[in-house]
Amino acid sequence: MLFALAFALFFAVLPVDAVSETGSKVGLYFLAAVLGPVTVLVLRFLADRLRLDRRRFVVIAGAGAATFDGLFIGLWPDVYGHEGTALANVAALILFGLAAILVSDHLVSVNSLPRRKGNHT
Repeated sequence: MLFALAFALFFAVLPVDAVSETGSKVGLYFLAAVLGPVTVLVLRFLADRLRLDRRRFVVIAGAGAATFDGLFIGLWPDVYGHEGTALANVAALILFGLAAILVSDHLVSVNSLPRRKGNHT
């Protein structure tokens, strides 16, 4: 959920033009696609430190972030600093980012980071 809060704050400081104009939106989608595998590696690192299953941890973290974003976009949209079409664009970017994380989790080998001794997941 900390990732979701970080991204909410990131979107809150972006000007409306950044999430409304096609060129900057393409850049944000590209950024989300690039950050998908990076996020997976960070989450797998955390899973190892907590001695949890890597794939399950990524899915649960993604579900938690989606739950946070869904609740806040629905109940307290001011957190994202946008309204109307700009808020809809932010929501679409968040969903795309979640998809990038989940797809990356399945494409990046589960053994991409060395495991801690005793972690067999």
